[in-house]
Amino acid sequence: MVYQVCPICNGLSHLNKACTNCGKQMDEIGKMEDYMDPYYPYMDKESFSVDNKKLLIGDHLCVHLYYCEFCNRIEYQSVSPIT
Repeated sequence: MVYQVCPICNGLSHLNKACTNCGKQMDEIGKMEDYMDPYYPYMDKESFSVDNKKLLIGDHLCVHLYYCEFCNRIEYQSVSPIT
């Protein structure tokens, strides 16, 4: 059996994300599912959604939230797992 893990969640890599508003470095503040209702992490991955033709969550992706302290802006980034 092949296991897939999120490299960000498991500390194997770091994603540098620039704010799309001001260009400053954003801070990774956790997974999107941690900010939803208490049972959100246990939902079926097939029931997650697409926003503006961009995949938010689903299938095998892990979505992380990023915060810009200069703009007070939150953005998301889908992360593919590694084996």
